[in-house]
Amino acid sequence: MSSAATRSSVDAAPPNILFVMTDQQRFDTIAALGHPLVRTPNLDRLVRRGAACTNAYTTCPVCVPARYSIMTGCEPSKTSWLSNWAPGDRVSERCGPYLAQTLAARGYRTWGLGKFHTEPRHEPLGFQTHEYSEELWPTEEDFLGDDYVKWLRARAPDFAHLEQVHGERTDMYYVPQVRAMPVGLTVEAWLTGRAREEIARPDPRPYFGFVSFVTPHPPIAPPIPYNRLYNPDDMPDPVPGDPAIDAADDYLGWMNHAVWAENIPPPQAPSSAPATWARSPSSTTASGASSMPSKRGPTPPTRSSASIPTTAIISAIIAPGRRRVSSSPPAACRFS
Repeated sequence: MSSAATRSSVDAAPPNILFVMTDQQRFDTIAALGHPLVRTPNLDRLVRRGAACTNAYTTCPVCVPARYSIMTGCEPSKTSWLSNWAPGDRVSERCGPYLAQTLAARGYRTWGLGKFHTEPRHEPLGFQTHEYSEELWPTEEDFLGDDYVKWLRARAPDFAHLEQVHGERTDMYYVPQVRAMPVGLTVEAWLTGRAREEIARPDPRPYFGFVSFVTPHPPIAPPIPYNRLYNPDDMPDPVPGDPAIDAADDYLGWMNHAVWAENIPPPQAPSSAPATWARSPSSTTASGASSMPSKRGPTPPTRSSASIPTTAIISAIIAPGRRRVSSSPPAACRFS
């Protein structure tokens, strides 16, 4: 075979795909794209080696709908998932094969690790290797079956008593805290280690790896020594919202009231918010035993819309961009 033919064959080989997702990471918290304070050396390397998508937008700023859009390539209006609390149905029938199924049909070895937040909880998404580290667990059975929880209990039995392995929730949900275990036993360490194992696995097929981190989604609980990475005096002051705009989102008003009730003006803390929302999402069974908290939590208001985006990174970084007002697709990625 000629050298030109060899080069052509190599160029035509399907690339490996590593899809890294973080949860609730602000779009502007990447040093390589201009943030003056944050330290993100690994994401900075992706910026330098890959593509920075500076005008990319989510189909829906809510967790479950956004995740189904990523897995299907379809808008929430087609997946039927419009919020975390109003279940959709028959997603694969509506939208066709999931992303991992499509790539597997094209010869890829597919593996998915981390948070998926689907309903049903263990819905098959087409990954040949599929391991979970979810944020919440509806039942004790789900908790004990979580792949990270099983790994943690087997590796460090001294932490088997923990029911909230990512940090304390309830009243501590938005309170800065320190993770209960050392950095080497965190969900981030487990997930990164498993991803490295899958990447290194000998296999002639190209791989599609989906690595989905629970963090930096609350609880805000970095492990030692990362809890001291930044000097509080260096942090800029919070940016206050506009009550006239924020009050249009019922859920945001409740969240502000629940966390900073003494500092929130009336338009942002409507008195119509159900009093039961102040309680923890966990419940008590008839026998008196506390059950595992449900992701659905308390019933939201009819028009709620949790304005918290999920950040996805596909060997590329979503960076600050202008608000898109047209219906045209976002601009092409800027390759570095």
